[in-house]
Amino acid sequence: MIRARLVSATGEPPGPAEKAVKTRHETLDALTDSGMLKDAVTAATHLSAAGRTPSAVRVRRLYVRHTVPLKVVTERNGLPREKRPPAARLIAPRGVTGRLHLLLLFAAACQAAPGQKWHHTIPIEHGRDQPISLERLVCALARHRGGTAYVASPRTNKLRQITQALKTLSDQYLVDLPHRGEYLPFRDFTLLCDSGHSTDNAHIPYRVPKKNEPYVDIPAAFFTRGWVHLLTPSEITAYLMWLDVNQHSEHDEPYVTGAVRAGAYGLTREAYETHQALQAFGLIDVTPDPDRHGDGKYAGYHPDSRLPPCHRVTVTPDGLLEDAADRIGETLNWYAATGDWVRPLRLRRT
Repeated sequence: MIRARLVSATGEPPGPAEKAVKTRHETLDALTDSGMLKDAVTAATHLSAAGRTPSAVRVRRLYVRHTVPLKVVTERNGLPREKRPPAARLIAPRGVTGRLHLLLLFAAACQAAPGQKWHHTIPIEHGRDQPISLERLVCALARHRGGTAYVASPRTNKLRQITQALKTLSDQYLVDLPHRGEYLPFRDFTLLCDSGHSTDNAHIPYRVPKKNEPYVDIPAAFFTRGWVHLLTPSEITAYLMWLDVNQHSEHDEPYVTGAVRAGAYGLTREAYETHQALQAFGLIDVTPDPDRHGDGKYAGYHPDSRLPPCHRVTVTPDGLLEDAADRIGETLNWYAATGDWVRPLRLRRT
């Protein structure tokens, strides 16, 4: 594991971006030093090996994007949260909701065949007779922010975050909590269809997508190499967008316009800009439009005269195969040294 080198690239007081990277590296170090990340990756690997050992996890395209883009007030802000597809609705600065849902979809792919319901048997809490649990599969840290003398244990904090995430997934019609409001409210919970089309009066049980359904493949290494735990929520959702763009090409080249990014995927401009970090991590290759200036304007652009002025983004086929902790830690050190998202030298293509 490459340790943090928490210094400003210029020697000046760190700005918001540098502070965010510093906090991110501290979180990475804490997850690594505590053994939590290693345990989660080990649990995911065992879950896969004991089941169907999927090479990829299928998620329905409706989980990632609307079939027809919705109109947006401004492309910069994307869609209001309630109108976004499920993956984008789960973006949040804190908590584990999006990650937990993806891990549940991973578990379903490991234990159920395409077209079949997943009979959920994974408990929330870990025990001697339960080698796999949500407590092991999930990474979650919580910092004491003051205001109370009581400081919960790391385990209590993790379990609280998991149960809070299940409540949120229930509110989004992605999980059914049949005993919500009762004693032991999370027992016997089940997945609902990842399209998000369930309602209060019409639950759609989750079935692993079949090959003839529109779906997006998430490589299994996303889970077994730790990426699901260490990418930010916005990076995860943007990565799902780029997987979809590359697997379901609508153009001769892999790009997404601002209108489609905002209206179909529901993503903000800020989420789109995570392509800089994703490229530095080696997960995508970005080819900027050659006519784009530094201020974002384009030379001689007319909508009828050329292809849309968008970055071309290709998902790297082997990008996930290295452990996420080493790759991200090394890249964060490069950011600390340069003040920019730079792919480490050994990962650069000649």
